[in-house]
Amino acid sequence: MTREEIEEVFPGLFGQPFEITSPPDETYNCVSWSVNDTAMYWWPVPPGFWPGKRWLAEVAREETLEAFLALYKRLLFVECTSADPEPGFDKIAIYAGADGLVTHAARRWIEDQGWSSKLGEENDICHFTLDSLEGEAYGKVVRIMKRRRAA
Repeated sequence: MTREEIEEVFPGLFGQPFEITSPPDETYNCVSWSVNDTAMYWWPVPPGFWPGKRWLAEVAREETLEAFLALYKRLLFVECTSADPEPGFDKIAIYAGADGLVTHAARRWIEDQGWSSKLGEENDICHFTLDSLEGEAYGKVVRIMKRRRAA
């Protein structure tokens, strides 16, 4: 996607500093990106329905917040109340639509770099606020989680 196309989908980015950091790639998505796995596409589809997609067998295959919280907790994330940088921790933000279904996850891996998002099968971008992606496409941030960074 071009910068203009991204701003059209995410009007909160219009006039904001953001950087396109990768070309489109259908190998991985936002959930993959949030857990630092660019080799697999993570989404809760039924086994065999969409080959090449990954989900943990012990987690409900639903797009509900509860299922995504269970997934991230299995991956050692815990819920927290602040999106602010915290030394020694990686953070993720989970977005959901008005229907409560999860639509997106953004990550903060390096404290000074802002947030990073994989836009579906499109580009990765670096953006500086979580609300810049809020709106019709992704809904709102509904949860922040963190995980201690590996040494």
